[in-house]
Amino acid sequence: MRVSVLIDGGHLRVLARQAGHAYKPDYIDKVAQACVAPDERLVRIFYYDCAPYIGKAKLPVSGKDFEFNGSDAWLRKLAARDLFAVRRGVLKFRGFKPKKIPISAVTLTDADFVRTSSRKVWTCE
Repeated sequence: MRVSVLIDGGHLRVLARQAGHAYKPDYIDKVAQACVAPDERLVRIFYYDCAPYIGKAKLPVSGKDFEFNGSDAWLRKLAARDLFAVRRGVLKFRGFKPKKIPISAVTLTDADFVRTSSRKVWTCE
């Protein structure tokens, strides 16, 4: 029997980090291969994820500029592997939100906030 494996990269990343694994193309490939039974033949691995957000924003309390940077090199390496079809989302920065609710009465700092983002449009690679 021929099978395809679909992987939600964001979900797998969280599970890998909770288990203490490094999230790299080799690990993703190993997980995909583990999904295939001995009597099955893997024909395609569809991997859905977003590259890290790259851009600038003002911090919520201090107003200082903060630059988000990251690399999508690992995603390009994954897309170059046999059987992988990478579907890229576009990560959009949506501002900051408080880490704790209700917000405490003490003076807030930038460290009391976490960035928020959302995924949009999937593209093929």
